[in-house]
Formats: sequence, structure tokens, C-alpha cells
Amino acid sequence: MKKKLPVMLLCLFLLGAFYNLWTIRPVNILYVYSQEGVTVTIVVDHMPWTDQEKISWYLARRDDFKRKYPYFGDIWQSYYITDVSDGFTNYEKSPHEDLFCIPTIKSENNCLVKDYFLIVREDPDSNTHFYLDSENEYQLTPDNKIERIFRPEYLNQ
Repeated sequence: MKKKLPVMLLCLFLLGAFYNLWTIRPVNILYVYSQEGVTVTIVVDHMPWTDQEKISWYLARRDDFKRKYPYFGDIWQSYYITDVSDGFTNYEKSPHEDLFCIPTIKSENNCLVKDYFLIVREDPDSNTHFYLDSENEYQLTPDNKIERIFRPEYLNQ
């Protein structure tokens, strides 16, 4: 029993240290592709772990994204923040079926596996929506608070 406590404390310390190292590591934007200002794909090397931190990361850069990749008129705009994972791959050689290929990259390795960390839908007539996976959706209220949206199809599971 006396040996278990130091081992448990060491494990907790290492877990806390690893989490802190992950959260202070900056998210690097590796590539951005804007498709006529309506859809912007942002390729990053990693994202924070929690939903709140992912949304906060986007909101901290929101004005920069809107300035660099403006959209036209009063239409919605989507931002797809995706993982670079194993890097860019070739469409013909990749074993993955669901790829996103970027035509502005002039290389045969111009595709990524669709592994979205976060999808943001900016709509001028509605609240901004954040999609983190098929079940988790959040919105930014008019008073700039983030609230979770519970969709009925997932409430009864």
C-alpha cells in the first residue's frame, strides 16, 4: 500500500505536466485555402483538447480570418479547421476514401484526410455556430456567450 501512493502521485504529476505542455504549445496554421470566400479551410498541426478551448482559439483569430478571407454579400461563410495528421497525400495513392484536395497546391500530394477539429458557420442573419463532431454543437449568443445546443436526435440516446 505504501508503494502505491508514490506511484499514483507520480502518474498524476506526469499527466498534469503532459496536459500543461499540450495546452501551452501554440497551434500552427500550416495552410489556408479560401474557396471564393464562402468556404475557408484552415490546416493546423493540432488543436487544444477541450471544446471550449477550440472555440476560444477560433474566436481569438476570428477578426484576422474575416479580414484575410472576406466573403461577399450577406451570405453564410464556413470555416473548416482540419488536422494535417500524416501530412498531405496523393489522391490516387491514398488508402483513405474521404479526402479534401486543395487545387492551389501545385503538387501531386495536395490532399488531406477530412479530419475536422472544428467547423464554424458564420451567418449574418443568425448566431455563429460551432460544430465539433456529430453530437456537439455550440452557438455564440448575441451577448458573446457560448452555449451548447442540444439536438433532439441525440437527447434520447
